[in-house]
Amino acid sequence: MLSNSQIQTWKEEGAVICQLPAPVVDPALTWLNVNFTLDQIDRNHMDFGTPDRKFEFPTFINPIDDLVLSEPLILAAQKLLGTQDVRLIQADLWPKIGVADELHEAQANTDQRMHMDYGNNTVLHPQWDTPDVVAAVVYYDDCDETGGGTAYVPRHGVDDPIYQPPYVNMPGQAGNPFFNDRAAVESWFKENDPNVYELRQQLYEREKVVQFKPGTILFYRHDLWHRGRPLVAGKLRRVHNLAWKRADARGVSHWNEGFARKSYYGNVESIIGRSTPLQRSVLDFPLPGDDYWNIERLKNVEARFSAYGFDAAVYLQELKTKPSV
Repeated sequence: MLSNSQIQTWKEEGAVICQLPAPVVDPALTWLNVNFTLDQIDRNHMDFGTPDRKFEFPTFINPIDDLVLSEPLILAAQKLLGTQDVRLIQADLWPKIGVADELHEAQANTDQRMHMDYGNNTVLHPQWDTPDVVAAVVYYDDCDETGGGTAYVPRHGVDDPIYQPPYVNMPGQAGNPFFNDRAAVESWFKENDPNVYELRQQLYEREKVVQFKPGTILFYRHDLWHRGRPLVAGKLRRVHNLAWKRADARGVSHWNEGFARKSYYGNVESIIGRSTPLQRSVLDFPLPGDDYWNIERLKNVEARFSAYGFDAAVYLQELKTKPSV
């Protein structure tokens, strides 16, 4: 799904846009266009994310969960992060509805300020040359109808003045108060820190806007300057926010609730049962051949999940071919 040049663009500039394969996105689109339409959305929900966390993975809606665990997405995350050992940390399907300009207020999500996502995803600070996380936005609508294309600012090399660390020239960092609305943020910086205000104006001048169709995906970094732009009033835009981390990443938080939390009822177990080893691995289920496995552990896990379709054969085969120590 990603060429070598696209991978390099992500590493150097911070973002890359492509189109998901139809077999990956079409089942989800079919479900959404019947069950997640404007007349079925709570119009009072104006914040980021799904209301009541209802559509965070695992949703137990097969077309939605299957997209999140699709192997092309996992392979893309592996290539971007330069490792086969990645973990899913975020998957949230959510709606955004365009509103009139006069409805804006300081914390409104309608016309966002420029920001980076690392601030509420890690307790540490990102390092450009060693990215720990790849995030993504999957779009299910047409920007020509809805507006709301994500704006982002590509990095122009190591000397780019707007990408000089530490990345603290934004709300909610280094003692700056948090506002979400662009006008409120820039008004505050103009009054309280004119130098940062001037730097931030460069961000808006340089922004590029994602021109999305159903199935477009934006892969981006948590240290990329970006923002959400206004939608056409009354229009619905549906997106999936996804993120994966390197398994060895330090300080990176898990955005969703624990994936095993809704076990006991067969739904999580069914996901484990029908998934491939690669798909299970992003849920921290060890791959075949991993040092975690021995006969006892494999038999115990098989006892737990075999009723839901889990087949231990490939794991057992790797155990048999594993050299003894």
